[in-house]
Amino acid sequence: MTGFAASTAAQAATVTTRPALADLPPGVVQLDDGEGCPPATLCLYQHYNRQGPAYGIGAGYKVDLNALPMGDRTAADNVSSWVNNTHSLAVLIDADKDEDRPLYPGQPLEEPPSDNDTVDLVDWA
Repeated sequence: MTGFAASTAAQAATVTTRPALADLPPGVVQLDDGEGCPPATLCLYQHYNRQGPAYGIGAGYKVDLNALPMGDRTAADNVSSWVNNTHSLAVLIDADKDEDRPLYPGQPLEEPPSDNDTVDLVDWA
């Protein structure tokens, strides 16, 4: 696990309430349901086929998905599809299992059943 993932996972464990949209982390924007992914942005969607509540993360911004409200929960362990519209390698981190997965520039991802709803943190390589 990267140093960022370890420290952010520890911080995430202390989160007890759902954050407000006004308190989004730097580099994060809320997208409309089904909205396409803007350039230079990593987008995450609650449901498959890029549907449901969604956010865009600017390239290079490390984000704890516990800080993103999504329905009655947060985006942590609650994302099924992704689009990496950046020129950078995004790293999707499952802090619970201490696993990192790459999402290459320009690539979409529909989570396979084994990895669906498992990502807690986003980092960059």
